Amino acid sequence: MVATLLRIRFRILGNTLARSPWQLVGFIITAFWAVGVLFMAAVGLFFAGAAGADVTRYAVVAGGAILTLGWIIGPVFVAGIDTTLDPAKLATFPLTTGRMMIAIAIAGLTGIPGLASLIGGLATFTAWWRWPLAAVAAVVCVPLGVAICVVASRTVASLASGLGGRRRTQETVGLIAFVVILFAGPIFLGATQLFRTGVESGVQFLAILDGLSWTPLAAAWAVPGDLAAGSPVTALFKLLIAAATLAGLWLLWSRSLAAGLASPPQTSARRVQSGSLGWFGRLPTGPVGATWARSLTYWVRDARYLQQLLLAPLVPVFVLFYSGGDLTSPFFAGSAIGSAFFVGVAPYTIISYDGTAFAGILQTGIRGRADRVGRTLAAASVAVPLVLLVAVVTVGISGRWEVLPAVLGASFGVLLTAYGVCAVSSALLVIPVAAAGDSPFKRVPGATFTMGLVGIGLWLVAGLLAAPEIVFAVLAIALGDPLWSWLAVIVGIVLGAVLCVVGVIVGGRVFDRTAPSLLSRLKSYKNA
Repeated sequence: MVATLLRIRFRILGNTLARSPWQLVGFIITAFWAVGVLFMAAVGLFFAGAAGADVTRYAVVAGGAILTLGWIIGPVFVAGIDTTLDPAKLATFPLTTGRMMIAIAIAGLTGIPGLASLIGGLATFTAWWRWPLAAVAAVVCVPLGVAICVVASRTVASLASGLGGRRRTQETVGLIAFVVILFAGPIFLGATQLFRTGVESGVQFLAILDGLSWTPLAAAWAVPGDLAAGSPVTALFKLLIAAATLAGLWLLWSRSLAAGLASPPQTSARRVQSGSLGWFGRLPTGPVGATWARSLTYWVRDARYLQQLLLAPLVPVFVLFYSGGDLTSPFFAGSAIGSAFFVGVAPYTIISYDGTAFAGILQTGIRGRADRVGRTLAAASVAVPLVLLVAVVTVGISGRWEVLPAVLGASFGVLLTAYGVCAVSSALLVIPVAAAGDSPFKRVPGATFTMGLVGIGLWLVAGLLAAPEIVFAVLAIALGDPLWSWLAVIVGIVLGAVLCVVGVIVGGRVFDRTAPSLLSRLKSYKNA
């Protein structure tokens, strides 16, 4: 049965790549990238081995910790949870939980990340061959370390997907974790600067690596180095830590799967007052009003939408990290422009989140322009107050109130411009996304490269169209001249409004022409 599931996994992958040339291109690029990384890792380990046992030990521990952490956070929070072998779908097969876990783990190991990790682990032999005892230990520890990576990834994915827990709780935990992952880059940069400017010879950094070698992140990878350094007792304890880590993760994953498959995640029903229509009772009637109310409900309640809004208040924090904590810097004062950009491009494939429920929208006979206007108003209802708040707070903290008109003008200009671009793009494009009620981190197989390519392309288009107001705002902030500030306001509002209106008109016409094909593609994604 395990072999059958693996054949199904590769058949799905083959069909997915055959159906989409872009996904095939992404798969090939990813494979070449993995080969390049493995080559550099092997070369680096070879030279580390020539530098001595201590250098090799620290290099392998650091690499192993990064690899394990990447497996934990990467598939869940960056690339999405691979659902080729979804436990919920496998529940109908005559499989025990143990066999299901073996099949899913092997499937993860036979993908590009799994094969790259295994080959990269074997590349450590290019460093350990000078110490035969360490090389023999690596025969056991490398598979153990890779197994910890795969099982840890699947355990976290199982918990993040909501198996065995309430949907709202899992969404909240997932969004909090997403924020933590967003801060990982700035925190790592700050730590690197601390090591570089701190104690000479990197003593602090080496001390942290010594500490990591006793943790589940790197214990398995540290065993050969300890043997090479002549510390067999230390190596034995770390081997026990690694084995206990694998056993504990396997048990946690097993219980999570068993609980989730026995009683699927509960959807918490929200009680509403009798006769209450929510936003439908507060906004105008008609096609535009109904679309506005329905979309606004998604923006304030759906975790998939809320995840896209998280970047808006976090952009100033990122800017503050990378500007050295200078609250008076022009970058921090104008960071609301970046917030507006990320919020504005969020709805670039918003129809994808409708799923097959898009068929009910088409049955109403709604025209494309009304749909575009309603969706844009809903997005703006959330984004405008958010961007306004970020702009006022950041400018107020920086104390540069004279640039507030420029920041507001450019921010709203960028927002309107992005909405114009999205009004067209969302009438042309749908992509595989997590279904309503699923974890916002769930990924449809083969969709990551397509989503990334489309997103970057639309970012470039929106950035180029919004360049005039951004330039005026930058000049106003840099020079402090009120003339540039008010030019940013005028150009931002006027140009942004024009581009938004044009985008809605063009997008409406495209929607009328492409709506049936959009629904057909949405159905194909559901059945994939």
